[in-house]
Amino acid sequence: MKKRVCMLLLAALLLLCFPAAALELPSIECFSPGLIRLSEAMRSQEAVSAEAELTVENAFYARDLSLLNTLLSGTTFRYDAAEDTDRLTIVRDGEALSSFALTEAEDGVLVELEGKTYPVESAQALISMLTGDDVSQEEIDRAQAAEAFLNGTPILERAPLAEVAAWLEGLSEGDALAGGFAVTQAFALERTMSDDGTRLTRIDITGAIGREGETPWVVTGFLRQPAGRSPKDTFEITVKQDDANYIELSYSALYESSVTRKNKEGTVSVSTTLKAAGKIAGSAVTSRLSVRTKNSWTSDGESLSEKITVTATLTHQDKTPGRRMQRLNDVSATLKNVISIKTGEETAVPVELSDDVTLEVVMDSNTFLNGGAKLRVSVGGEAADIAAVPEDGETTEFASAQELAEAAGEAVQALSAKLYARLSESAREKLTQGL
Repeated sequence: MKKRVCMLLLAALLLLCFPAAALELPSIECFSPGLIRLSEAMRSQEAVSAEAELTVENAFYARDLSLLNTLLSGTTFRYDAAEDTDRLTIVRDGEALSSFALTEAEDGVLVELEGKTYPVESAQALISMLTGDDVSQEEIDRAQAAEAFLNGTPILERAPLAEVAAWLEGLSEGDALAGGFAVTQAFALERTMSDDGTRLTRIDITGAIGREGETPWVVTGFLRQPAGRSPKDTFEITVKQDDANYIELSYSALYESSVTRKNKEGTVSVSTTLKAAGKIAGSAVTSRLSVRTKNSWTSDGESLSEKITVTATLTHQDKTPGRRMQRLNDVSATLKNVISIKTGEETAVPVELSDDVTLEVVMDSNTFLNGGAKLRVSVGGEAADIAAVPEDGETTEFASAQELAEAAGEAVQALSAKLYARLSESAREKLTQGL
């Protein structure tokens, strides 16, 4: 089961775009040809490598994060994927401190911790060990289906309405959804075509979803996707269980494009707003998500350079009794991504991008989280030999949950010892004082 979906946590707003032609330029039809090329490389299961550096200014209301920042300074988290192996390596000042790997084999999976490998009967058994609960094969299949949908999917692209309609009509009664929900009434769609009959411009939907033993939630509304030079997609959806439990969703996305120099320089932007308002158990709940996405691009005819800036702000208010005590009564968050990616006509070379991320979360006027990350990603090129391979003399018997837990604990202790040895005297003193 591939885990490269984690590489797509660059945050997707809209999905699916037609494959890019050679050196296609950004436009209303395709926001970022570079990210399209990236998704194509991931879909073909090419080698992936990524490095991340983290910074944290505020987290979980802690009064002093100086020691954490000392540990993070000079530390890089490296992820590699090739064939059937995923590996995470923690590097500090150029030296690998710890490495963890998972390799899928015909007769199970191999887990590598601190250079030792532990055979596990299956991915299902491993997940059950990690969660402490029996995970069914049906849940595994559902997760794999969701991953297959996301893995290699272009992000930040306009979703063709026909694709949305096909997905909704493909759902049958009893089909499982996220969060324990399932389809309780198959969706019925009414289509509206453009004046020339060539494209779908609107769908009106009705259906129902629910959890076992609960009253179903009726889903009604419409989705609209016009054409034009500056199209504005909209939808209005109501999800209602009863008068004390309902959510009204409204969405709009305005697409705009301008060219400063023909085939050489321009910008594409998307302004998106999603509002949700209603009641849960009789208490008012409101949320508003605003996202501004801009792609400033240049091209010399042989290569395309893109600078993609994504700024998202979220506000959320929940009047449920007790939420203020949990600091969940009033929440706001701001996320900013600056992605740089360069591609050319040659498809065989690796696709590389860099991403600077900052995130701030404020709960009831108190900063809960404020930090950032620098991410470098490369997809394609020669695959590294990263597979977990048992050494001579290592057991071939399947590892138990207790054995894996003990091995993981030993790996953490070994990493902690290596990090402690690199701390300054002042940092060690803070640590011994219980900070």
